[in-house]
Amino acid sequence: MKPTNWVSLLGNYRLEDGNVVFNGGVFTEDSGQTTIEVGNFVCDRELGDGTISSTIIFHDDPSLSSAGLILYYHPSTGAFVAVRIGGDTLVSVRTFTNQQWIDHGSHGPSGQLKEDQPYQVVVHVVGSRVRVSLDGIQIIDVSLSFTLPRGQTGIWASGLNDISFIDFDVEPERPKLFVVMQFTEPFNDLYSEVIQKIGEDSGFTVNRADETYGPGVVIADIAQSIVEAKAIIADITPNNPNVYWEVGYAHALRKPTILIAERETPLPFDVSPFRTLFYDNTIFGKSKLEEGLKNHIKEILEQWAIT
Repeated sequence: MKPTNWVSLLGNYRLEDGNVVFNGGVFTEDSGQTTIEVGNFVCDRELGDGTISSTIIFHDDPSLSSAGLILYYHPSTGAFVAVRIGGDTLVSVRTFTNQQWIDHGSHGPSGQLKEDQPYQVVVHVVGSRVRVSLDGIQIIDVSLSFTLPRGQTGIWASGLNDISFIDFDVEPERPKLFVVMQFTEPFNDLYSEVIQKIGEDSGFTVNRADETYGPGVVIADIAQSIVEAKAIIADITPNNPNVYWEVGYAHALRKPTILIAERETPLPFDVSPFRTLFYDNTIFGKSKLEEGLKNHIKEILEQWAIT
């Protein structure tokens, strides 16, 4: 999906045949100091999970230039997460907040970039996982310390000369909901009849560990599923160490986690302070659980501005 509207939050740009061109150069501050131009432009396309891509061209010596794709822009604070090429490294994933850059992962020397050469940048986001390819070669695969919210996308640029962004495109995907629970009855019925249905109706792709197939280490697959999930639902009714490990890992990654348990389940001391949705294992109880899950998921969705 290509944007139809752009807004400049900082710097100047122009549109040429539907593509964005950053107007590079220098400007003089009130103090008389000259500074390299910086551009921050957002559009009307949103991303949470999915792919964002563009072909970037530096129209002069790129040694003092940098350009990137904004994966998420926070309108209240002005903070944003971006994938950049150029500057002090070839490719990097960074957050700009409180007037400083925070590096999440970077690779390669920036001196490889050439004038007037097109560079295709493709970024795939799934939950906390960000994968970056440059000209078809994967350069970065990093897990952020937070789940990337759904929000506005855009471009960022800095340099003495113009920089073109060709065929900027955003392709959202359904976010993933990972379910943590014991794989026995009656929990299997609870998953298929209630949790899976509510999650899918709310716009998620829903799965749990026993639905992952192929060779590999099970615990590694579970950890990856948690990393790639936007949210977690965990049934902590049985005293299952595996379930508690997965809940702890999700909390360490700051994943929105909905805890559910059958009524009268004694909760461990470390878990008891967290809000838990209790249910009765009856037809009426499942109906109440459906209502509760819908409300909790609605809150999560509104935090990401999906609805």
